[in-house]
Amino acid sequence: MGAARILSVSLSEQGGRWFASFTCEAQRVDAAPPRAAAVGVDVGVKLLAVLSTGEMVPNPKHLSRYARRQARLQAELSRRRGPRKGCAPSKRGQTTKGRLARTHTKVANARSNGLHRLTTRLAKTHTVVVVEDLNVAGMTAAAPRGRKAGLNRAVLDAAPGELRRQLAYKTAWYSSKLVVADRWYSSSKTGSRCQTVKAKLSLAERVYRCGQCGLVIDRDLNAARNLASLAEAVCTGTASGAGTSWDTIPANAHGEERSMASARCSSTNCEDSSGQPGQTATAAEQSTAA
Repeated sequence: MGAARILSVSLSEQGGRWFASFTCEAQRVDAAPPRAAAVGVDVGVKLLAVLSTGEMVPNPKHLSRYARRQARLQAELSRRRGPRKGCAPSKRGQTTKGRLARTHTKVANARSNGLHRLTTRLAKTHTVVVVEDLNVAGMTAAAPRGRKAGLNRAVLDAAPGELRRQLAYKTAWYSSKLVVADRWYSSSKTGSRCQTVKAKLSLAERVYRCGQCGLVIDRDLNAARNLASLAEAVCTGTASGAGTSWDTIPANAHGEERSMASARCSSTNCEDSSGQPGQTATAAEQSTAA
């Protein structure tokens, strides 16, 4: 372990606890490259993640574990005297508010811990990690009369965006690569054996059945295998429609540069092992969404 120089420190309070965050300057030794092959990661709600290796990571559903306690504390807080003009909040109200905040902090910490364990293991043990560019904002959009409220909470509790964010910098730390498949890539509708694309595949169909080759496989596992095969094609430059020249456009909110070889191709982000976003490879655009 080498020495590090502390540049700054900031204090923050969350859920009744105080934290000191240090900004340090340190010499980082590059980790040895992972030896395992590429892995596709299909993120979901019923299962937190399904890997192309066949491993199925269960979803702990941290928010559901504390839902009843949070509802009880919220109802209790609504009966307390809250802060209003000319009137200070009651002591019991402040106590209940603090208890409610601590339950939210517990949920957030448990969720973060589980995602860190998963993303660190993936970045350390695989050369390439492939995920989908999910439209989380669209998936959690409000529906009339709150018909999607439960599903929206479940998607946000799984935190697919946070999983991708952690993989983005951890793959750079551990000398692996991150490939982000375009959101229009039909990973679920495409058969992983014969690459036949189905015209329709409802969310209720949890088993993929291919009428062309007779493949019967779990829907999420099929999608993860398609993502893994996409990684090999993209990183070797053999993906259909991949170009040799790249026109870089401004980086997005995650700090990842986007490139586009042609209007006919959809982009797949690929970061190099130096920690900086590398060139973006392309895969053939699919006409239907996953």
